[in-house]
Amino acid sequence: MERALVQLLLLLALTLGASEAYAQEAAGLGALLEEAKSNNPEIRAIRERVKAFEARAKAEGTLDDPVFAIEMEELDSSRPLDISPGSAAFTRYRVTQMLPFPGKLSLKKKIALKEAGAVKADLRSRELGVIESVKEAYFNYSFLDESIRITEEVKKLLQNMSSIAEAKYATGQVSQQDVIKVNVELTALTNELITLEAEKGVAAARIKSLLDRPQSSSFETGGALSKERVSIDIEKLIDTAFAENPEIKSVRAEAEAEEFSVDLAKKTYYPDFMVGVEPMQRDGRFDNFGVMFQMNIPIWRNKYDNLTKSAEATASSARAMVLSEMNAKAFEVKSAALQVEATERMLALYETSLLPQTELSLESALRNYQSGKIDFLTLLDTERELKRVRLEYANTLTEYRKRVAALERVIGADLIRL
Repeated sequence: MERALVQLLLLLALTLGASEAYAQEAAGLGALLEEAKSNNPEIRAIRERVKAFEARAKAEGTLDDPVFAIEMEELDSSRPLDISPGSAAFTRYRVTQMLPFPGKLSLKKKIALKEAGAVKADLRSRELGVIESVKEAYFNYSFLDESIRITEEVKKLLQNMSSIAEAKYATGQVSQQDVIKVNVELTALTNELITLEAEKGVAAARIKSLLDRPQSSSFETGGALSKERVSIDIEKLIDTAFAENPEIKSVRAEAEAEEFSVDLAKKTYYPDFMVGVEPMQRDGRFDNFGVMFQMNIPIWRNKYDNLTKSAEATASSARAMVLSEMNAKAFEVKSAALQVEATERMLALYETSLLPQTELSLESALRNYQSGKIDFLTLLDTERELKRVRLEYANTLTEYRKRVAALERVIGADLIRL
């Protein structure tokens, strides 16, 4: 029995060691992200807003509808309510069209397009936020899945230990306290598995919520966390954020729209026009026509001065908001990058020091147990320490991937390709 226990411990050590070599993430995560971008209700809502703004921008680039009017004169006083064709001796048919001063219409369209661009950037911002949330939930799910696997392996080992302890207690080789201690450990592991399964269910529910899947649907993924590291160059990451971050793009588009609004305000100094044609019908025959031209006279210069000053102040404010957003994002990039680097150093510490040391400690305990220098409870403590270190390593790897995901959201680009 003792030889079988040693073999099981060696198998556990090998199994835990294999869990260190995390496979590359399966296509599962990439597929989940694509599903989220297609199905997430919040993303769909903003996508419809983008369509609305783009359609409005196209409408801003067209003229107002022409106006058609009819004037009937010399109606028969004996039939004052008869306004059918031919009832009047003289009829005018007028068609008029408003024409904004050249440049006004195109400026309105440019403003609307920039506003649509800002909403489109908001869509990308929301996509990045949902992607980060899906990644976090996926990483949590993978970590909990790995924790359950390790805990179940340890539970199997303890069950064998319990059998051995009971057999030795029956022959008087160990005390009852040793048997109780193993059984208490087994009960604690059972409780831990219940908690881990519940947390795994919560992580799956979070993912299904983000994907707009029914909570009653099943969810399984076999993708393990990748141990791939990212290259950190803070200045390059900040430059990437300035170019790709959607929140910067949004305020920049709004600032450009305000610049066009200044140009449009300056156009208010110039008049708009109305042109028209007026065929005339007398006694049922079209025998004459007229043309018309109309324009407003922008003489209230103080009014237009104030409109221009207002637009210029708003544009200046928008430019300052761009600088403010860039400064904020530069801070966020550096903060996120430093957290990634710190977690990477922790991973390196586990891989080069803590994990090898605990593995060597277990190997030494196994040899001492075989030679009778330690009892199996001491061996149990050594195994428990290895389990703890393995789970801490898995948790640190999970935190690393979460922090990379946070950095990817800030810069607006992927650092780890799926």
